[in-house]
Amino acid sequence: MSTLTSNLRATIGNKARWFWLALALCALLALPHLLPGKYLLQLVNLGLVSLIVVLGLNYITGYCGQINFGQAAFWGIGAYVTALATLNGLSFWLAIPLAALATGLCSLLLGVPTLKLRAYYLAMATIAFGEIVQLVLVHWESVTGGTSGLRGVPGVSIAGYALTESLQHYYFLLAWCALALGLALRVRSSKLGRAMVALRDSEIAAEAAGVDTVKVKMLAFAMSSMYAGVAGGLYVSTINYVSPDLFSNAQAVLFFTMLVVGGTGSAVGAVIGTGVLTALPELLRFLKEWYLVLYGVGVILMIVFLPEGIASLGQRWRKRWPRQRVAVEAGDAAVATAPVLAAAAPTAAAAAATGTEALLQVHEVTQRFGGLVALDGVSLNVQRGTVHAVIGPNGSGKTTFLNVLSGAYTPQAGSVRLLGQELLGRRPSAIAMVGLSRTFQNIRLYKSLSVLENVMVGAACRHRGGLWGIFAESKKQRAEELALRAAAQEALLAVGLADMAQRPASSLAYAQQRLLEIARALATQPQLLLLDEPAAGMNPQEAAMLMQTIRGLRDQGITVIFVEHNVKLVMGVSDRVTVFDFGRKIAEGTPSEVQRSPEVIAAYLGRARAEVSHA
Repeated sequence: MSTLTSNLRATIGNKARWFWLALALCALLALPHLLPGKYLLQLVNLGLVSLIVVLGLNYITGYCGQINFGQAAFWGIGAYVTALATLNGLSFWLAIPLAALATGLCSLLLGVPTLKLRAYYLAMATIAFGEIVQLVLVHWESVTGGTSGLRGVPGVSIAGYALTESLQHYYFLLAWCALALGLALRVRSSKLGRAMVALRDSEIAAEAAGVDTVKVKMLAFAMSSMYAGVAGGLYVSTINYVSPDLFSNAQAVLFFTMLVVGGTGSAVGAVIGTGVLTALPELLRFLKEWYLVLYGVGVILMIVFLPEGIASLGQRWRKRWPRQRVAVEAGDAAVATAPVLAAAAPTAAAAAATGTEALLQVHEVTQRFGGLVALDGVSLNVQRGTVHAVIGPNGSGKTTFLNVLSGAYTPQAGSVRLLGQELLGRRPSAIAMVGLSRTFQNIRLYKSLSVLENVMVGAACRHRGGLWGIFAESKKQRAEELALRAAAQEALLAVGLADMAQRPASSLAYAQQRLLEIARALATQPQLLLLDEPAAGMNPQEAAMLMQTIRGLRDQGITVIFVEHNVKLVMGVSDRVTVFDFGRKIAEGTPSEVQRSPEVIAAYLGRARAEVSHA
């Protein structure tokens, strides 16, 4: 019955979306005929060009969370490349891809040294880049025309028909905006879009799930700049003139503000923000000298009271809609009685048989942080198909050990081999590809994504489709999306969250968020799974169900290393236990052997070592 209701609701929702889309299309087609005078139509045309720039900015700033103030500079580069190319006899249809290529190459030169660093370095670099580009445009007079710019730029011709009127340009630019928006929406619903949002929400967790975050950021930055380059070409071919004064950092800030006001991370928000900030100055001009003041105050108020942008109003309205609230409450009630654990078939990569082979070999690993020795010559082997617990007092180096295994830290000495391959020196995403995945002590979910999308990010670790397939929505791309969805559903089934697949990840209860992290890690098809305090915050019943989950993972052939303070859980599920104290391994063996160790008793009860040695 619930499935039938969900399908009916989805059908009604799709029909409503198509209705609003058709209504918006009719309004856009009629708009130029409703505007009084050519000036407003030219303003709308400029707004359409700005929209393409802002849609591009949304890739790197909205989806990836990286601050970029270089869009005006890329816009200017695209405009000048198109102007110079067409003035020298090249067709507009060849000049546009040339402008996109030029801006894409510039983004690579700028992004390679900065996107490996923290987000604010890109902001600083793009501000400097914008100043440099404008100085070049002003002072390289022999090429750019200096402050006078370039005049007589050829316009656009389609099959020999020249576009000369503002009305013709409107429909031409509207088609380009539709293409840009369609591609942006298509990317967002793909594995690349999910990876972008994942690294924005938690870059560390995205890397651990197999996302090459540097590559994803470079792709987003390149697409962002290429959008701006194409917009520059459209702009100069529409007004047949270009000068450097429009491509300043002030214009870059305006583009950034358009995105923030509309809603970062939302392609629809980019449309709304561009429309509002294009129209608002004209609507306030009747106030004369006060219009700029009120314009600025209005923008500030929108940012303060709608920090997630105007696009978030729709979500807020849906949350307050009585029927929607009742449906959510009913879903929560169903979840409360649902089992936390469900059976699942073994994953393909984890189906290796249990044996005495050492899956993981750790030899003399030493990790220092300044004068603090967090790991002091730690060595251990983990057998395939076993559950291996790492315990010890707070500050004993347990989480540091997991961080070394997963590539978050690079130790000063030692060796870590998984399946015979050295892991030290590799990035976490590369280690995930080898077959190691993990969860975190502090839960790191992608809270902007649904439960299913969180797990699909992990499942994409084993899929390497191309960008062109996403743009073209090829048959291979559609098949890959179906495969990712199926793999994610299987992982959710393994931890008992399959019924919550469409819910926002942030809406789950604490224990369910822990299980979601495990599902995301399972979706990468690991040989070795690291769990960092998976029972933290769970009540005894939830901890008992977690114990059953871990046993199920072992039965599927997945080797598990977990750090935990819940002694009952450790002793009830572990095949081997290693005990750390002050960064050293002080004991190792079966649970019963470790419980009898004097060193372990001393570490947990705090008795003096000399006292233990005389016992």
